[in-house]
Amino acid sequence: MSTPAEILGGMSDIADEQTEGLDSSIDQVQEQIDDYTEEIDGVENGMAAVAESDLTAYLNGTKLAEVEADMGDPFNTPFSVVYGGNYGTIDYTTGGITDFRIIDSTGNTMYNYGDDSDATITSLVSDYAFANDYLTRPLTSGATYGLYPNVSALTSAKNILQANRNKIAASKTSFEDYI
Repeated sequence: MSTPAEILGGMSDIADEQTEGLDSSIDQVQEQIDDYTEEIDGVENGMAAVAESDLTAYLNGTKLAEVEADMGDPFNTPFSVVYGGNYGTIDYTTGGITDFRIIDSTGNTMYNYGDDSDATITSLVSDYAFANDYLTRPLTSGATYGLYPNVSALTSAKNILQANRNKIAASKTSFEDYI
């Protein structure tokens, strides 16, 4: 049976090896975080932002003129597009690009998302929703593709590994007087 001093000596002897192993694990986790961060940039800026920008341009140009021509009269023009607080947000429950309406000069709503089956609007809203879901899908939802939750989980794992690494590295000095 080993004495406590022998146990501490054994733990001290393997501390450097454990620290190196943890350093390697931390590096691997950081590589995964870096990969996800790059993917986040692609989905945010290559898909979601483009869909939002394209829809905004379409609403302010084509759709606004179309609704004004169909529903306008000299007493309630010009029309304008009003964007709500959730328009263009990335959030699992409230994110999207459907929070808009077209109003007349008196503030009456003349068009809301879903009032017709405009193929351009439907397509851009769908693309943005796909990107939003891909970014924000919680890991507890039965899928694990959510990029934000994956980065968050990996960051937590990296912090735990770093704390373990620091404690094991410090153990060599701390155990020294008791061996």
